[in-house]
Amino acid sequence: MKAKCGHIVRNEEISYVNAHYGLCRQCHSNFVFLVELEGQYGKNALIEYWFAMILSNLSENREKTKCLLDHLIDYYQDKLNNGSSSYDEAYIQKMMFMLRSLQNPSDEKSLV
Repeated sequence: MKAKCGHIVRNEEISYVNAHYGLCRQCHSNFVFLVELEGQYGKNALIEYWFAMILSNLSENREKTKCLLDHLIDYYQDKLNNGSSSYDEAYIQKMMFMLRSLQNPSDEKSLV
């Protein structure tokens, strides 16, 4: 079976996937860490962390990096579409810019 995130999960992990928004353990763990980091150190620290983490791992496993970027872009796009305060919107715009620039570094039109 494939999880919502696209990863193949074993039969014994199906209940975990169903209980965690359709995400496999690895992808769900990434999002839990994201929420904890944001809560503890603030939004700008979160952006800096993801930018550094993604850049440092970009060449190691391109497929995992693409998967993570896709999930993060979807997550923040949903937050942007749901409406938020002006402070949150500025943060989300920064995050989306950073993620899109990492996803398509040569596609300048998608950054805006």
